[in-house]
Amino acid sequence: MMKTLSALLEGKGNLSMVEKNLVIKEDEVLVKTFQASICDADLRAYRGLNMPNDLPPFLYLGHEGGGTVIEAGSKVREFKRGDRVMLFGPHSSFSNYFVANVKNLHKAPDDLNMKVASLGEPIAVGMYAVYEANVQLGDVVAVVGLNFQGLLAVQALKKRGASKVIAIDYSDKHLEIARNTGADLTINTTKEDPLKRIKEYTDKELCDIGFHSCGYWNPRAEEYFNLTKELTRDEGIMISVPDLMSPINASLHRIHHHAITIKFPALMHHSPAFREIWVPRLMKMVSRGKIDIAPLLTGVYKIGETPEAMKDFHENEDHVKIILEA
Repeated sequence: MMKTLSALLEGKGNLSMVEKNLVIKEDEVLVKTFQASICDADLRAYRGLNMPNDLPPFLYLGHEGGGTVIEAGSKVREFKRGDRVMLFGPHSSFSNYFVANVKNLHKAPDDLNMKVASLGEPIAVGMYAVYEANVQLGDVVAVVGLNFQGLLAVQALKKRGASKVIAIDYSDKHLEIARNTGADLTINTTKEDPLKRIKEYTDKELCDIGFHSCGYWNPRAEEYFNLTKELTRDEGIMISVPDLMSPINASLHRIHHHAITIKFPALMHHSPAFREIWVPRLMKMVSRGKIDIAPLLTGVYKIGETPEAMKDFHENEDHVKIILEA
């Protein structure tokens, strides 16, 4: 047994660093954290918003991150001391050390530095949605909501063949990042009518793919979901990436009557065996330098400063991804 400092959420807006005992079971490994990062779901819990009862408790926070294996349980054969790993599960990564079951760990690609590999979970989630979008050469795509996965998609969809990528958001900062990473048109929904602008841009043809990436804590989740279905052409594809943790009002008539295929990619909610196949594939575009993650990292704190980092994320909606360094 060893002790570490971990981020404990004791109530709405009440996050603190406390001492926690770590015990390694026979099918678990002990990891020295290199870096963690804050997910939109963590911010939702911090804000005291409704959390579905089929989720694990958001108590000791942190399900994104990575580090080096320090010790392996007696039944662990998948990892050994010194292995670099990426975390894909709720195992308190906002800590200097964390313990995780082997089913929620993946080896970091050998050709990827740990700063990026530690973002493996949110990268893989976004890239899986890009694959599910099935973009074809020449497609016009709208990305509605520029969180981490949305901004990742701006780059990846273009690299996979989209002729035009339209980036839609409420934040001028997010839109600036989108322009700098390949978006052909940016639209601020607080300043102009996005559907009218898209009809003008596409000569009323709308978009082959609508990529919705606004959920979790964001009060615009319903607005942006409905906007995405309206801007997707007949027989087009609509992708909705984030978890919508509270009910939304959405008329599905257009999706049915206009033969729109709607998909809800959910990499993290498939089996560990499914992820074992997909994660290495999903990381390849990043490992090979085809996707630039650096512009999406808008804040850096130390793990011991997690309460300050979360407060910053809560107060500043221009943030995309805040990382926590060991």
